[in-house]
Amino acid sequence: MKSVAKVLGLVVGAVALLLIAALFFLTRLFDPNDYKDDIRAAAREQGNVELTLDGDIGWSLFPWLGMELKDVGVAPVDNPAQPLAKVGTLGLGVKVLPLLRQQVRMSDVILDDVQLQLVRNDQGVGNWETVGPQDSAGAAEGDAGSGAEQPEDTAGSSFDITIESVQVTNASVHYEDRQSGQILSLDEANLTTGALIPGEPFDVSFLGLLTLDQPAMRVRMDLNTVATLQPDEQRYLLSGVDLKVDASGEPFSGRAVNLQLQGDGLVDLAEQVAELTQLRLSLADMRATGQLKLSQLDTEPQLAGRLDVAAFDARDLLRDIGQTLPDMADPGALSSVALSANLEGGASSLMLNDLQLALDGFALQGSLGLADFERQALRFDLAGDTLNLDNYLPPSAEGEGSSGSAGSGGSRSQSAPEPWSDDAILPLEALARLDVDGKLALQQVTLTGQDIKPFNLAVKARDGVVRLTQLDGGIFGGTFAASGSIDTRKTPVSSALKAQLQKIDSAAAQQAYDIPQQVRGLLDMNLDVTAGGNSLRRWMGSLNGGASFKVEDGALLGVNLEQQVCRAIALANRKSLSSEHGSDNTPFEQLDGSFTIRNGVVSNSNLVVDLPGLAGKGRGEINLPEQRLDYRVGLLLKGDRSEMPDEACQINERYADIEWPIRCQGYLHNAGSSCGVDTEEVGKIAARLVGNEVQRKLEERIDDSLGDKAPELRDAIKGLFSR
Repeated sequence: MKSVAKVLGLVVGAVALLLIAALFFLTRLFDPNDYKDDIRAAAREQGNVELTLDGDIGWSLFPWLGMELKDVGVAPVDNPAQPLAKVGTLGLGVKVLPLLRQQVRMSDVILDDVQLQLVRNDQGVGNWETVGPQDSAGAAEGDAGSGAEQPEDTAGSSFDITIESVQVTNASVHYEDRQSGQILSLDEANLTTGALIPGEPFDVSFLGLLTLDQPAMRVRMDLNTVATLQPDEQRYLLSGVDLKVDASGEPFSGRAVNLQLQGDGLVDLAEQVAELTQLRLSLADMRATGQLKLSQLDTEPQLAGRLDVAAFDARDLLRDIGQTLPDMADPGALSSVALSANLEGGASSLMLNDLQLALDGFALQGSLGLADFERQALRFDLAGDTLNLDNYLPPSAEGEGSSGSAGSGGSRSQSAPEPWSDDAILPLEALARLDVDGKLALQQVTLTGQDIKPFNLAVKARDGVVRLTQLDGGIFGGTFAASGSIDTRKTPVSSALKAQLQKIDSAAAQQAYDIPQQVRGLLDMNLDVTAGGNSLRRWMGSLNGGASFKVEDGALLGVNLEQQVCRAIALANRKSLSSEHGSDNTPFEQLDGSFTIRNGVVSNSNLVVDLPGLAGKGRGEINLPEQRLDYRVGLLLKGDRSEMPDEACQINERYADIEWPIRCQGYLHNAGSSCGVDTEEVGKIAARLVGNEVQRKLEERIDDSLGDKAPELRDAIKGLFSR
């Protein structure tokens, strides 16, 4: 706009130059057409422009001192072949008699068929930048030399100027930026005003068609307002602004979009302030009100204001402006949106403070905005009540999702699982560009059918590093807390995660996500791991760190370890069990342990489980890349404490301190059903028990034979058998 104003100013200046020259000749009864060469020379010398005067200069003397110019062209002196502006017809007149009273009474100022050609070349230089006086130093020196006389002359030559109207018809502005390839055109432009009298309101109307090529778009503008010019105070007012905009093109998928803006405007150059009050904005069915204020216009403009948007259907709005929404689980999602906020910003930033957002019954408050447009630096500090994110996710396919019907004990399939996917998971390019600093606190969030309450999130991202500084909430009867980071600067990308779970109902968690239930109980866990890459396969192969866990008041589902142990005891006793023992599950009072993780292999040697009548210790490995486990559990018998113990499963002193072996070996998806008696280890135990029994009977015979007669001989013989 500054460029257009400058060119228009130069055109008007050139026309004024013509007017002054014409008046000079008129007063001497000369035909100004005879002096076109002199006028062109003056334009080159004073304005650094090349004038083209193809038409005649028409004039009148009394009662109007009038002039009409046709086919006027303006071009830079250094490139006269490329016109900067053309005017088909320019006409104006000044009453002669008021001039004697130092009053300028101008008739209609008419400009028809005005064409401006603005071009910024490959070096970023505009064709208008060389227009105007170029010897600024000389001009400044001349101004300084005449500074002492200027105030007196100016004071004595003040004029009262009025213009009956201004009419600009069939104007066009063509702007081309060869650096960016952007082309913009304003065509069919028409401007009409009422009488321009300082301090008095006058009507202004403007019509024009704006065309862009990147993206392809057409915007028709229709402006009507009442303006008041107060040049002495440097104040300019617009009352009853009514701007209608009809747009169409690529951004709107061929749809016609209608926007209307109404309000009152003020520009105060003395205070360097611009305001738009009583703002009313409508876009399709959306209605908004507010006010805007720009200050520090001459330095770094600062924006302040208020915006209130009444409830509207965002789905309908997006459809009306040619935007397509993805399918959502709730077909009524986004049907009610309203917001209000205080606006604050500048040339490169915009923040919504004291934000109040209502979305389908969800309420959100706080601040949100961009601290830097170029970096897309997102900043937010928000708090809200209950948000159901599931409503805005894609709908589940039929039969998909959590059914809550997962079986217990894990899968029974012996087939190998599908290998981990090598597909990229994280959008690394987008993460590397992130500039985010924000906090979010919600009373409740519903995601994948599960309620998380409360929910707190804090994240920072800058220069390729994303840091999750807070993520905590309550779920499955317990709580979770996590922090982590993703460093996209490294190759491969590195990730780190620290997490803590407390009193999580593990059975509810497995059921919620349709995972075959293998453990029941309240889970506590601490996790600190790192990984590299950007796929499940790479994560599983590069996982390193450690973890510890504890499960209280739980059970192993789908496996009866009590029955397995009784079978082992009966095998050692060489007896048969009279009945089944225990239930389908194995309850335990406590299960805990810690793990180390090296390149995806989880190792543990200190598993402790406290079962009714049993104590267990475990050790083994879980190979995540291969999705296999090989784990051994040694069960220490505490004794059958039931009222009617099975004789085959009775524990006597011979079995004291013996760890009965259970081995879980197979794929992770059938971990529960892969556990059974380690028969090889049981055989070794049985052989040892037989040896112990033989030794016991021999010792009894020795005691019977020798008694206390030869204690030294007796002890020596016992020692021999012991060896």
